[in-house]
Amino acid sequence: MSYENYTNEPHSKVKIRFQDCDPFGHLNNAAYIDYFINAREDHLQQFYHIDIYERQKNTNENWFITKNQIAYFQPSGIMEEVTIKTRLLRFTTNVILIEGLMLDAEAGTLKSVIWIEFRYVNVETSRLARHPDDLIELLTAIQYTESEPIAEQFDDRLKQIKSRS
Repeated sequence: MSYENYTNEPHSKVKIRFQDCDPFGHLNNAAYIDYFINAREDHLQQFYHIDIYERQKNTNENWFITKNQIAYFQPSGIMEEVTIKTRLLRFTTNVILIEGLMLDAEAGTLKSVIWIEFRYVNVETSRLARHPDDLIELLTAIQYTESEPIAEQFDDRLKQIKSRS
């Protein structure tokens, strides 16, 4: 399959919902993670034609979240429309690192950054599995790159991102 026209930075807009906000009207800290994960799931389907649940039925394998790192810069409020971008920063034979950015609707003001680490596992055994060749091909094609090397540590990456905004 040819992946040459696939974007390495899919994005979508989403509205912040009342039930996800704290008493101050700001998106609850834990809810940010849900918004990022839901956006990435949507991006996989919309931009890469991957339904992870259908794939799991066929392969008995899927990704599980093993680590999150998140930083908050500006609050997101009730009924605010935001833009969420997701990027594949790195991958190995059984791990992927996704970066998510939440910005205002015009994608100008950075609100939050997250790194989510996923491990690819056999669902029946809960043991690590290797990414099959078709996923390696896709991951290689969509891996996000920049003109300078992407920082290895989260805090250093935040500095890189902030220096551009």
